[in-house]
This record gives sequence, structure tokens and C-alpha cells, in this order.
Amino acid sequence: MNSTNNTDLLPIVIEGQTFKPNAEGLWSLNEIHQTLGLPEAKRPGQWNNEIRTALDQGGNFHLAYGGANPGTWATEAGTIAYAMWVSPAFYLMVVSAFIAMRNDSILSARMALLAAADAESRLATAVPKVDLVDRRLLGIGVPWNEACRMAGVTKPQLAKHYMVATRRFVSTEHPTEYRKIIKPSSRGFDEGYFKRCSNLHGNDDGFRVTAKGLAWIQGKAMEINTDIAERARKKAADDRATKLKKQVIQ
Repeated sequence: MNSTNNTDLLPIVIEGQTFKPNAEGLWSLNEIHQTLGLPEAKRPGQWNNEIRTALDQGGNFHLAYGGANPGTWATEAGTIAYAMWVSPAFYLMVVSAFIAMRNDSILSARMALLAAADAESRLATAVPKVDLVDRRLLGIGVPWNEACRMAGVTKPQLAKHYMVATRRFVSTEHPTEYRKIIKPSSRGFDEGYFKRCSNLHGNDDGFRVTAKGLAWIQGKAMEINTDIAERARKKAADDRATKLKKQVIQ
């Protein structure tokens, strides 16, 4: 059965379109299909396989044949499973949307707790006051290296290559130096994950990470660290192959 706490559910955003759950914590698969212009063959009503049957039996779907909101409604698990049936690419988009939604929910709860700690002296004695890092996150943000450290990302500079590969960062040539400038895409700034700042005073990045951005990095830390380790493994293998090739030539 659907055990999600519905009061914690926030909208999900897929390809710039916002989808809100109903009072029961279900998302309209018909709305998602129609709004995003998915293939006609991938209409929710056409989905009929073993996974759909199992999820249906577990209470992850609700078919409304009449009333104000007819159609197929699904829990988070049901929505993700439907997306997997549509296509692998769409599945990844939907999973990312739910991860972002959950990070926003966690962040909202933390901000509410911090506000309560400042407002009520009784809670302020039980909950640590907002420290300098919290104030910076809510204000100007924190540097990339510091945000990675707080999120558990092992190698911040190598993590930027993961961000470029997933199109969250962009890489451009420095105008006067022989090096790359790696920074968030314009979408990252527009959606509030990063803030632009001056390159002066030792901040070569030209951006800072907001509280929302930190929550996202924390949710991706394991994936980022895995990517860093895989890149290091591949580089070591390539280096060994190059060295062996040189030895054979000699």
C-alpha cells in the first residue's frame, strides 16, 4: 500500500513542467502523458505487463472512470515504473524529478526547524542555533569545495567533470589562460542551486552553492564519488596501456 506521508509531498518538475500530487498523494499519469507529448502507444491505459499487475495489487495505482478527475493515478513507485515502461531516458528524468522533490522537502523541513529555533526560546535551547555556515547557505552561499566537503564528495575538482558530463555544468576556454573554466549551466542559477559571485579574493570559481544546491549534491554524493573512482580507474588503465605500448616499441 502507499505509505508515503502525503503532507510531505511537493510537486515534481519534468522537462520544465510541474506536476502536483492529489490529496491522496497520487500523480496523474494521463496528465504527464498528455502534457509532455509522450507517444500514443505509451498511454497509461496501454500499459499492461507483469510489473504493472504487481504494483496494481500493491495499491500503487488508482483507476478513476468518472468524476472530476478520471484516468490513471499512481504513487511515486507507480509513476517511476510507468516511466521505465515509456523509455530508459524518460525513466531517468522521472527519477531525477522525485530525487529533487525529496531534497526540496528535506531542505524545507530543515529551514522550518531553524526558524522555529530562532523564534522560540524553548526550542532554541534544545536545537543548536544557526551557525555561520547555515547563514551563508541562506545568504551568499558557500564555495564549491566547501559544499562538496559538507556533502561528502571526495574530490571537488574532479566532481566538476561529472557535472559537465551530466550537463549540469558547462566547460569553456579561459579567455587569456590555457585552461578550462567549469561552472554551472544557466539553468542551475535560474533554479536556485547556485549564485553568481565575483572572482576576486581567491574565489576562482565565480559561483557559490546555495542551500538548495547543497541538498542536491548530498543526494548525489554516492553517484558522484562512484563516477570519480571510475574515471580514476579508467585513467590508470589507459596510462598502463600507454606505458606498455612504449615498452613494446622500444
